[in-house]
Amino acid sequence: MLNDLKRIAIFNKVVECGSLTSAGASLGLTKSKVSEQVTVLESNLNVRLLNRTPRKINLTTEGHTFYQYSRGLLQVAEEAISSVNHLSSEVSGTIRIGATVDVGTYLLNPLLPAFCKQYPKVTFDIQLDDGVQDLVETNLDLVIRIGDLAPSSLIGRTIAPFELGIYACRSYLEHRPPIKHIQDIEQHDWVVLTRLNLPNHVLSLVNQNGDSHHIKTSPKHFCNAPLGVMSMVQLGMGVGLIANFLVDQIQDSNLIRLFPDFCQKGQAMNILYPSRKNLAPRVRLLIDYLIDALRA
Repeated sequence: MLNDLKRIAIFNKVVECGSLTSAGASLGLTKSKVSEQVTVLESNLNVRLLNRTPRKINLTTEGHTFYQYSRGLLQVAEEAISSVNHLSSEVSGTIRIGATVDVGTYLLNPLLPAFCKQYPKVTFDIQLDDGVQDLVETNLDLVIRIGDLAPSSLIGRTIAPFELGIYACRSYLEHRPPIKHIQDIEQHDWVVLTRLNLPNHVLSLVNQNGDSHHIKTSPKHFCNAPLGVMSMVQLGMGVGLIANFLVDQIQDSNLIRLFPDFCQKGQAMNILYPSRKNLAPRVRLLIDYLIDALRA
């Protein structure tokens, strides 16, 4: 099909230019190559489209009919290419982004107005879901994820370091055994984010000096959403891991961070997208903007 379309385009150019030589010069092909492609097209159609003489060419009846139906192909293709280039140069169109509810609400959304002000013809379709989002199935341009990246065909770029600290609320701490040493946390109830998948419920903590502790957690409650975990901790249902950016946004004075020098080991926030090749300018600009904004 693609080869036939190419030959039809060559045939149309021959008709418009009036000669094989002129058509070849316009298309960057030799005269013999143009003649060969038209001959193959005639063979495939089983009709003669052109009568050739040393000085000029003439359309046959079949050639005239075929040209009338096919002459719009080049114009349609040129208009399609022009429209895409126009969109690219203007930085316009829709960007579809997937993120968890907490990241989308408290990190992503507050950054979008400034981007929209700079590129007013860009629109956003934000898909918030605390599950794992598939870029291909959901037709997303990019997703923002937290944690280690599983091997995949997607391109991953780290936006910013990401910190999960251990928190509890004042009312919980007032009625539970005191926590003086980091190992004391093992004796307390935990609210656990389901997708953390801690091996044997062991939590690895590290500080800036590289000191590490391995804590055996005792899960009592589970939740599949980070905001849900934070809410349960705020209500005194146990201790739990909460993202630093969430605590900064909520600013709940009843939330107490335990052993603030330590956080869960090896966490990062990443942007995933299908390919660097042919990435729409609006998407590339947004990725760079988000990385700069969140690293600042």
